[in-house]
Amino acid sequence: MKATDLRKNLFQNLDHALQGQVVLIEYKGRKLEISAPAGVSKLSRAVVRDAIVGDADSLIRSEWDESQWKESDRL
Repeated sequence: MKATDLRKNLFQNLDHALQGQVVLIEYKGRKLEISAPAGVSKLSRAVVRDAIVGDADSLIRSEWDESQWKESDRL
């Protein structure tokens, strides 16, 4: 397809690429293709970060009991 046809139906062509189809474009006498990378998930790009500073087990054990809570905290 020509680049002008791509522009007319841009989102439809992008949807085709996301569905696994290769979209071929001719622009300035050269051929291009749009395709989605195979096997890439959002989770695989996640960055591992240390969010807890200190001992994580201390979050589980608490020395507070319910009598120490204020009434406004229970809402």
